[in-house]
Amino acid sequence: MSAPRRMNAYTIDHEGRTYGLAESGPLELSAGLSGWIRLVSSWIEQGRDVEQAADELGGARAAQARRVRDAMVSVGILRWPAVPGEVRFTGESAELEGAVERSGLTLPAVVLGAGPLRGDWFEGVRAASGAGRAGAVLYAEGAAVVVGPMDAEQLCEVVAALRCGDLADGLPHPTAARTAAAQLVRRVALGSAEVWSGLTVTREETTSWRALSHPWRPASPDRVAEPFDERVMAVIDPVHGVVREIGEDDLPQVPRHLARARVVGRASIRPLDVEVVADGSDYGQARRRVVLAALAVHLESTLDPRAVVDAAGRPVLDATDDLSALRAATDRIATAPGSHFLRARRLADDSPALVPVGRARRCEAGAGPAPGTAAAEARDDALATALLDLLETWAVDAPGPVVRVHDSEGLPAEAREALDHLLVSDRQAWFGVLLEETVPTAVATTRHGTVYGRGTSHAAAAVRAMEQAVLTDQVLMHGRADLAPRTLGRALPLPDRVADLPGSPSITLMDLRQAVALRAPGTTVVDLDHDPGIARLGITAVKVVVD
Repeated sequence: MSAPRRMNAYTIDHEGRTYGLAESGPLELSAGLSGWIRLVSSWIEQGRDVEQAADELGGARAAQARRVRDAMVSVGILRWPAVPGEVRFTGESAELEGAVERSGLTLPAVVLGAGPLRGDWFEGVRAASGAGRAGAVLYAEGAAVVVGPMDAEQLCEVVAALRCGDLADGLPHPTAARTAAAQLVRRVALGSAEVWSGLTVTREETTSWRALSHPWRPASPDRVAEPFDERVMAVIDPVHGVVREIGEDDLPQVPRHLARARVVGRASIRPLDVEVVADGSDYGQARRRVVLAALAVHLESTLDPRAVVDAAGRPVLDATDDLSALRAATDRIATAPGSHFLRARRLADDSPALVPVGRARRCEAGAGPAPGTAAAEARDDALATALLDLLETWAVDAPGPVVRVHDSEGLPAEAREALDHLLVSDRQAWFGVLLEETVPTAVATTRHGTVYGRGTSHAAAAVRAMEQAVLTDQVLMHGRADLAPRTLGRALPLPDRVADLPGSPSITLMDLRQAVALRAPGTTVVDLDHDPGIARLGITAVKVVVD
């Protein structure tokens, strides 16, 4: 039952007389009926079923309410809702059927279903919709999640992804379930919906959610073309995201801006829930860096067992799309990661190699990615960052003469800014370079110790060392030693020798490869592009594994 779409109306004057306007002309109704009309109207406005509400009155009053309802229909004050063209229901559909009836809209062909987040009822949606469109309301503890409408095949992928989020099994409040049903019907009427976004309805509020495809499920081959900051919003969601939250206000923001991200595993080998931190000259740069660091942790922690082989290079699992089978296979591999392998390439000559899963993936709990792991928008950038990261860890507390860099007007602008920040952090701080290193190396010493930095030039290495030293000071002052860079070593004494910052030409990616391969000839590179949802965002990652 709903208000008419035709030009029919009624009103009640101050004396209680009720007037109606029907297609046949004006009508004056009995004053004794005005109260009943108001009662029936209030039921409809509240979304209540008139038949059920009348039954609650009982006896003659129930019959009177129905007669008034029928009279209101006969004069055009109300109308029966149009019968939906091809709307079909499955699962716990009572709220959805009521929402469709109350909407009074003729909806396009669609299958609508509702039920527990991880229940078997969803198979009914798949069966009923075939190649058509469908939408669903997923019931979780204290929340109802609205998904769709969309192509049924795509809906299955979205539901699979939502099931690996942080929602707990349970039931929403009845109000939330009713609101969610109405929201889904409204989305059906509008005719379009964002595939990887929807609504989460609780008793207190309605919020939007975002999700990515499950790492073991295919994603659209089309790359997302938006700017980086817009693309990566797809990975950030407090319930379903790879990055559950990004925050700044619980960390110092002077002299450098800091951003902290919480990373939660999706199809990870071991349970993953860690925090990473990154710095920047502004919030935008800090957030960009921390998202890339978070994605590196996620990709290093995620395993697709279909890519795993034995020592002879044979797959250990037959091709399957069954998520339960894939999870079971991952758990089996996790019990003996050293006996299972992933394909890689040797750093020295790019020849094929096999690397144990225990080395190629993050199989143990820890803070942050392993040395030599990095994510970027281009593979060469990711590899260069990973190699420099590995070289930095080797440089910590390494022997070698250090030359303190003279604070002169000839410092490059980025080095000057980094030095200013370093001196704000610690007035006694200083930075220097190791001139005998093949790869440009710099150090920055504060009261907390000495931080080492590598770069493709001495200027880049100096900026890296000083920025990391400032970050170290800021997180340690805040009591977050777990977020301090691993390139922090013991404090070096102030060198006697002072010189200007060297201006030697920059080295190349090939030089970095050779420097690592020279020290560790068996080093391999493992590509971490096994999550289709991340790859679609134009993010790539690598892990350099040292033998």
